[in-house]
Amino acid sequence: MDVNHSAPDLFIMLEVRNKGKKGEKQFRWSKPMEYLMLEILADQVKQGNKSTNKFKVISFNRVSNAINEQLGMDCSLKHVENHHKTLRSTWNIVQTLLNKSGLGWDDNLKMITASPRVYAMHIQAHPSHDKFIKKKIDMFEEMSLVCGNDRARGDCAKSFEDIGLDCSSEKGNEDEIEGPSKENGVQDVSETSQVKSSRKRNRHSNVQDVVGDISTKLGEVVATISKIADNRLDVTSLYEEVMAIEGYGEDFLGDAFDYLVQSDTLAKVLMAKNQNLRKVWLERFKRLHK
Repeated sequence: MDVNHSAPDLFIMLEVRNKGKKGEKQFRWSKPMEYLMLEILADQVKQGNKSTNKFKVISFNRVSNAINEQLGMDCSLKHVENHHKTLRSTWNIVQTLLNKSGLGWDDNLKMITASPRVYAMHIQAHPSHDKFIKKKIDMFEEMSLVCGNDRARGDCAKSFEDIGLDCSSEKGNEDEIEGPSKENGVQDVSETSQVKSSRKRNRHSNVQDVVGDISTKLGEVVATISKIADNRLDVTSLYEEVMAIEGYGEDFLGDAFDYLVQSDTLAKVLMAKNQNLRKVWLERFKRLHK
């Protein structure tokens, strides 16, 4: 599989082109246009011109004006808005894939990775995802800013919502501890203090238990990630080793690297071989890919 295609190519291929009225010319997005759009909108996010997942009109106007002035196109505000929707739809697919079991992320190559077996099974079930796996995603950081949802949550963090702690629980418990009643006369001050102290200790104990559980779970997650990282292919080392093999041109070795990076097992086997056996494999690769 060719890993040289990049995500902007995919976004352009997935663009939903509105036909509009009869005779209306379709607007087609090119890679330079999309790069320029992402650069400008990412800068707009940093300037605070994005609320939740919506940009201000001024931001889209900046994009259309820049495309028209720098690239000589006839890009309208509507064209930019429609393409932003396309980018967001594709970004959502990428995020869904990154959360799938068996699929990983190579931050050096900016690419969704998968073993040959997982890749084959996934593509058989979802043929359209072939456009996203093992394809380089250019400008990943910019797309994260432009297409991601960076809305701030409320007073409660998600982790505490998930474990069942309500934002108002602490405040509500304080209100339940009532002071002395005028109808029943003056209550014993020490008894009231003991009740307050007891409830505070119980709440503190509950929170400590919750924090302890979270710490344990986080430890398990970190341990699992460490195991995965230990078994993951070092793509940088693979590239250096392949390109260091003598007697072959840079273009040919680059093709061999592109082929090897698609299979962790095959790449690790080659890394374990000595120089002579690596050349034997390269000769076989050359015959098969003439």
